Amino acid sequence: MAKESNYRGWVALAAITLVMAGIWGIVLPRVAQTKVVQEREAFLEAHRINPAAMFYTELECLDDSQK
Repeated sequence: MAKESNYRGWVALAAITLVMAGIWGIVLPRVAQTKVVQEREAFLEAHRINPAAMFYTELECLDDSQK
């Protein structure tokens, strides 16, 4: 019984790892190629905004009501 439980744990770990690798290696790169993501990236680059620091600063240029 313990060996079966151990085997199921390894199978679950392998399945989760494969799913994560698929999302990281296939899904996310395809999402990055979409028009919406590329436009957003161009906007941030044009306004010299560091996306990693966005949540720690006030960025008035991102407010849609000012457009």
